[in-house]
This record gives sequence, structure tokens and C-alpha cells, in this order.
Amino acid sequence: MLIEFSTKNFLSFKNLTSLSMVAAKPFKEYQDSHIIETKCNLNLLKSTIIYGSNASGKSNLFKAMNFMKATVLNSFRDALMNNNERKFPLEKFALSTQTEKEPSFFEVSFIQNGIKYRYGFEIDYDRIVSEWLCHTTSKEVFLFKRDLQDIEINKSAFKEGIGKDVDVRENVLFLSLLATLGKEISSEIVHWFHNVSIVNAIYDFGYNYTTNKLKTDKQFLNWVLRFVKFLEIANLSTIEEDVNSIELKISMEKETSDAISTQKKQTKRDQLIVYHRKYDENDILVDTVPFNFDTQESEGTKKLLYLLGPWYDTLQRGKILIIDELDCRLHSHLTSRLIDFFHYSNQNSAQLICAAHDIFLLNREVFRRDQIWFVEKNQFGASDLYSLAEFKKVRNTSVYNKDYSDGKYGAIPYFDMDEKLNELLYEQNTEK
Repeated sequence: MLIEFSTKNFLSFKNLTSLSMVAAKPFKEYQDSHIIETKCNLNLLKSTIIYGSNASGKSNLFKAMNFMKATVLNSFRDALMNNNERKFPLEKFALSTQTEKEPSFFEVSFIQNGIKYRYGFEIDYDRIVSEWLCHTTSKEVFLFKRDLQDIEINKSAFKEGIGKDVDVRENVLFLSLLATLGKEISSEIVHWFHNVSIVNAIYDFGYNYTTNKLKTDKQFLNWVLRFVKFLEIANLSTIEEDVNSIELKISMEKETSDAISTQKKQTKRDQLIVYHRKYDENDILVDTVPFNFDTQESEGTKKLLYLLGPWYDTLQRGKILIIDELDCRLHSHLTSRLIDFFHYSNQNSAQLICAAHDIFLLNREVFRRDQIWFVEKNQFGASDLYSLAEFKKVRNTSVYNKDYSDGKYGAIPYFDMDEKLNELLYEQNTEK
């Protein structure tokens, strides 16, 4: 379970920025449905939603989380593949001379197997600048601290690190090295990162997972059919097709002029088939008709089906699902029902972090105040992340979406509709 994520000097986040999943103690709404009670004397939120105007930094926050995850999982492997000369794909805050030579900062606090951990690192393009790992039983103690290649190990609490500090390269995380060697605590922490899924819902991110699971898991198929019964879908199945033939069908459907190369290597994938009911003139069911999912279903239907695979997996396994643009291509009511399902059917301490634009979801019937966050850029191009809970005059009876539209919380798009816009738009008609 995620407690808090922090980053600094990455993309649009110049200053230290933190997203907290800790429930605010004064807030009493939805205690039974929206809160995870832990054995670490913490109540955590099952979900958060982030709002902000376009280019405010919402996606950049998720990219920071993804960068940290990828670095933890891949730093050891990638250093070997690149003969120890690998450069990290780091994107520092680019609009300040102050941040050019400073490292980027990443830290996460979480609970794994009933133990609270805090792990983080500072990183430059070609090396790990610092790294640290702490855990909390009765109080927080460090397990190891790293300053460049100087690593201090807690010899009583972190025996797995003893003698291994001399083996770590400057562009490899010490944690990743120990996990690769099969060390117990380090492997547990890396396993936690494996259980964090970070996706962009504009793209069909769940296609492979969903279709594979529909093919192999009867329980999942029945769950999906139950979930989408309002779409009048009678059944689902998969057939194996060439990727090129699928691409060609989509190209022809959209009447694009791009030619599909016939010289591409023929590869296979599972093609989803959707069966709709067919009726006679007396509205009596007589058959079902197969539809090609890629070419004959709406974009909203495709988005929902793709989403249900990761949704099911996250809830069933108690994982963390981070989704950018959750509301893309979905009706407002459907998105809110999905979130309600996540809150009320969440038995394994799963967590959802999402970004959205649909202010219908910005509603006290869907979220607590401490679950709602905003991102806004200042005049210097730096993103600021803050919670609705920080506004002292906001009550659980407030109309959040109206107040947000009225600009009371900031983080809304704004431009001047002045006369100069009209002049620039039509000046070519008057210039001679």
C-alpha cells in the first residue's frame, strides 16, 4: 500500500512535491468504504483523483512515478547490457539554471507485509548520487544509507547488505543489486514496485492483458459479461489473427491513405470477438451476431473492455493502479460507477490513483476532500501539487465541482478572449 510519493527536479516539478495517501484524521465521511485501516497506525485512502488544466503537470507526476519504478526494476540489468556506460533517461526541470547541475529526487513510503518502509534515491544522468532505505517497527531506523559509492549498512537490521557494497556500480541502485542476488528484504521491496501499474488510458493499454485473460480465465469472462450487460453483449471470445490483417481492417475503416506494408513480419495476436443478440420481426431472440471488436465497436466500449482487465487484477490482488486520463472516452456516470465499484468492492486493500478532466467526478458523493488533488503551474513553469483538504473553508457539504469551475481552487485553464485574437485571426483578409 502506498503511503506517500515525493519527487523533485523532474520534468515540471522543480521543488519537492508529495502526493499523500494518508487519510486526514478530522474527516469522517466514508470511513467504512473509502479508507484502508492498517496495522501501522495509519489510515490510508483507497483512491485519489488529480485535476488540473492541460499541461499543468498531471501526466508528469505519473511519469515521475514510472521513472522511479523503471529505475528500481531495471538499473542492474541495463548497466550490464550497456557495458556500465548507460545514461539514465532523466529529464530534469529545464526552466531554471538552479536545477541544471542538481540531481533529481525520488522517494516512496509504503507498507509491504505489515512493515512500513521508506525508500528513495537522488540520481544524475550517469550515476546514483544518494540512496537510502528505512523501515519502521516501533520507530524508524535506517537499513542503509548511500552517498555516491560510500554505503553505510545497519549491520544488525540489514545483514543482507554486508559485504555487497563493494560490488555496486555507480549507475546501479544498491537495492536493485541486492534484489538480483535474491536478498529477502530487497526482493520484497522490488516486488512492491512490480505491483504498481502505471498506464495512460488514452491508449489501449489493457488490450493484451484483457484478451489473454478472457481466453484463459472463465471467472474473469463471466465477471466482464456481468459488468457490461448494459451494452447488450451476449458473449465474448477470441480468435487468432495476423497483426497486419487487423491493421489493414482498421486502416480501411478509418479511410486513411497510409499504406500497410506487406513486407512486415507476420505476427499473431488474439482478436476479440463480441456477440450481440439478433431478433426477429416480433423481437424474439433468434441468434447472436459476431462483431469485430477493433472495427465494429465504439471507442467507449473498447476503452471500457480494455480497462476492466487491469481493474479486475488490481482489486483481486490488492495492487496499485495509476491511470492518466481515466475519464477519456467514458460517460461521466460510467466513470463514477467504476470508481464506486473500486471503493465498495475493494476487499484486498487495492489503491487507485488517477487524473481526470471530468468535473462531474469532482463530487462529494464520489470522493472525500482528502482524495481530491490539484496541479497548477506557476509563472515560472513549475508545477505545484496540493490537496482540497488544504482549503480550510471547504466542508463536506460544499459543491466541489461548482467551486472548482468558479476558480476557488485554482488549477483551471484560462486564456483572454481579447480583441487582439480576432485581429490576428482575420488580418490576412485585410492586409493588402
